[in-house]
Amino acid sequence: MVHFIVRKLLHVVAVLLGVVLITFLLMHLIPGNPWSNYSSAQRMQLGIPSDNIIQRELNHRFGFDIPLWRQFTRYVVGDVDDQGQFFCGAVCGNLGPSIQQQGRSVSDILFSAPEGKTYWDSRFGYSMRLVLFGSLIAAGLGIPIGIAGATKPRVTSDSLSVGLAALISIPNFVWGLLTIIVFASWLRIMKVLPNWESPSDWIIPAAVLAIMPMAAIARVTRTSIQNIMNEDYVRTARAKGLSGARVMLVHVLRNAIVPIITFLGPTLMEMFTGLLIVENLYSFPGFGREYWASVLSLDYPMILGLTLIYAAGITLVNVLIDFIGEMLDPRIRLAKSEGTHR
Repeated sequence: MVHFIVRKLLHVVAVLLGVVLITFLLMHLIPGNPWSNYSSAQRMQLGIPSDNIIQRELNHRFGFDIPLWRQFTRYVVGDVDDQGQFFCGAVCGNLGPSIQQQGRSVSDILFSAPEGKTYWDSRFGYSMRLVLFGSLIAAGLGIPIGIAGATKPRVTSDSLSVGLAALISIPNFVWGLLTIIVFASWLRIMKVLPNWESPSDWIIPAAVLAIMPMAAIARVTRTSIQNIMNEDYVRTARAKGLSGARVMLVHVLRNAIVPIITFLGPTLMEMFTGLLIVENLYSFPGFGREYWASVLSLDYPMILGLTLIYAAGITLVNVLIDFIGEMLDPRIRLAKSEGTHR
């Protein structure tokens, strides 16, 4: 167990360093900088001066006038400021100051709630709640639909497979636009500017976020159960006179659950990428919308901080899913131990 944890932690650290390095290099390959990518009118509106002397001052303030290798180590590990004091970088949770929202740090923008509110009312909290609701919809509907498709006659099962393929092929921004047109413009049962304090206004954005993962989960569940139902031990259990429900719960689902859970983790994490589209469509106050704005304005610290959060969430979920899979199916542990000894 200790060997498993140490190996996975080293893997997570390596992945996060690689993601930050690639993101850092891609950002600096974009022509221009946060000061020169705006028109004069936009710079004036945002309080960003066009004077070269002031821009040099801003470059020095945010550390853009030092070599790229030092900018990278400054962000990850830390550096010494003009007063000779050392400050820690991302390894200590310091994601740097935001360029777009001057005077605020990235951590403050993402994790601080308005006065009198709780953590769940921060940008990060809003996005986490939306992903949680979407995950409940995706798993809560996808798994039962997959089970029903595997146990129904072949004609019904094939029709279900075609329907799920159609759902997967339609991207979530199309579903989002359709819901706005149908529910907000035609039926008028949805507000164009929702009140996010009302739980009912979360239903449609969460459903749009969950449509593609739900269809994918249903297809994997259906395939996994159909493969297990063709095994000899399942036919033997039926021949012994066990009820269909007992065969499904004890013999089929117990063995089919591992591939379902293995697929469930990364699929649900894909919802975080869907936040970029869904939050902008519905003007949702989460960090997906903030990510979009930071890319348009070349807010380097915000881009790096959000990318690091995305990568950390995905890698940690993958580690958790791997651990759960080994706990549920001892054959996985046995196969890995045999491979190690060889």
